[in-house]
Amino acid sequence: MIVELLVIGNEILIGKTQDTNSNYMAKRITKYGHKIRRITAVGDELEEISNAMREAINRKPDLIIVCGGLGPTFDDMTLQGIAQALNTELELNQHAYDSIKRRYEAAYERGILKLDGMTKEREKMAYLPKGSTPLPNERGTAPGVKIKEGDTLIFCLPGVPMEMKSMFKIVIIPILKEKKGKFMEKSFFFTGIGESQIAPYVTEVEEKYPKLWIKTHPRLGEYGAEIEVSITAFNVENAEELADKVIDELKEIVIHLDGKIKES
Repeated sequence: MIVELLVIGNEILIGKTQDTNSNYMAKRITKYGHKIRRITAVGDELEEISNAMREAINRKPDLIIVCGGLGPTFDDMTLQGIAQALNTELELNQHAYDSIKRRYEAAYERGILKLDGMTKEREKMAYLPKGSTPLPNERGTAPGVKIKEGDTLIFCLPGVPMEMKSMFKIVIIPILKEKKGKFMEKSFFFTGIGESQIAPYVTEVEEKYPKLWIKTHPRLGEYGAEIEVSITAFNVENAEELADKVIDELKEIVIHLDGKIKES
């Protein structure tokens, strides 16, 4: 599947909060052989959310996962933005309303909250885009949302990492497993020569094996500056065999250039 991630929140854009959610999702989506085409972050602005969603839908990915902006405050406007992008309206979803109400009643009875009942702000979380399906939030109050738009599935998850991870495991992982593809990754390290020195040789090898993505990553390692060569592929037959050939070829080049190999 082709997947896009849309992360919502001013706190991400100003650097107050680090976006660990997209990193968490990307690792797991890739693990099951699906390709993330784009990760987009926008602020808590209606037009920004609406435009980003509309653009994502127009690219026709199989799956769009939106994270953040589902809460009770005035700046939580993810669902309103999505509704606007889909040319539809928000409507009170009774199932979502009942679920939210039960959550607040339980919290009040346990003494966690001092305010009882459904306020305007709490009720706000039960307004979902018309035709969508609420998703249970096992770790919080705001429900997630599932929407089908043409051949694209849209899932809206909470931005709180604990809530997002719980919903991702319950809702998204089964879909990833059901439509599982093949992802391959292999790598090795070398020292003694710079990234620019091996760059022309990597380009030649990439042209020879166009189905593989070959990338060099400079970094500071245990023995000083070192370069990682990583090889990845999605849904390529004989990917492991091809990757092994590439690694052998690049290792010979590194040794020829007086570099030293470090196995990953």
